[in-house]
Amino acid sequence: MLKVMSCLYPHLTLQIEPTRRCNLNCKICMRRNLHGPDSSLSLDNFEKILESGNFRYVGLHGWGEPLLNPQLFQMIEYAESEGIYTNLTTNGTLIGENIDKVFSSGLREIAFGIYHKERLPVILPQIEALIREKDKQGFRIPKIYLDITVYKESVNQILDLMEVACELSIDAVILHRLVNIHKVDPTVEYLSVVEEKEFFIEVKRLAREWKLKLYLPTKHSLPCKVVKRSIFVTAEGKVTPCCFLPEFYIGNALNEGLREIRRSKTYSDFVRTMSEHPVCSKCRW
Repeated sequence: MLKVMSCLYPHLTLQIEPTRRCNLNCKICMRRNLHGPDSSLSLDNFEKILESGNFRYVGLHGWGEPLLNPQLFQMIEYAESEGIYTNLTTNGTLIGENIDKVFSSGLREIAFGIYHKERLPVILPQIEALIREKDKQGFRIPKIYLDITVYKESVNQILDLMEVACELSIDAVILHRLVNIHKVDPTVEYLSVVEEKEFFIEVKRLAREWKLKLYLPTKHSLPCKVVKRSIFVTAEGKVTPCCFLPEFYIGNALNEGLREIRRSKTYSDFVRTMSEHPVCSKCRW
């Protein structure tokens, strides 16, 4: 049974948290509800974790701002030297002072997470500077994305954000659903299924008109696409099946190794009973 599970759900993506520290306190972020220290991952431990699995893609993100880890770009360089495709998700507030490192590290993709356009005055000049330098140097990477959270309050802003992305020649816009199962902020509300469907029709129409590449969230199913395609490791090396289960630990990558954790009964039992899990059963991501 465990071998079958491993074949059905090969973890091609390692999602790993460079740090739990953050310089913002966003109202949609569950970080404020988490327990434990604001740890940062060391380069040595990053290498050890990477070597304990078999990954083609590494996503550097979590419940902190990755650029607060001073060894972040060394991690990217190491992963790329091993032939592993790297992606960084950032709030964008610190990118201006790290532009040279973005290019020298070999980073393949950078996504700027935005949940409200009030952030634009701070991050937009930095994104523009990154794009100018990329064009000036003739670099093909990293691909640059806007990663926008969809919820009721943001709907009236998303079209404006897409227009900004079009004007900047951003490589793509990614829309993803809000995950507020943990009720981080009771004022933050989901779109209903009907509201989402109607909104996405308009979004797709404008994307075609503007010739803007757009990625929309897919229909949710169980076992979900996150668990099928990835596994998440916190800055302390603790392993969870999903970044939205940041304190549901199924092992420690530094002690047990990711291959062994994936083959464990704890992991297979979680996948088998995911539809009964108190968070997964309610999640629409």
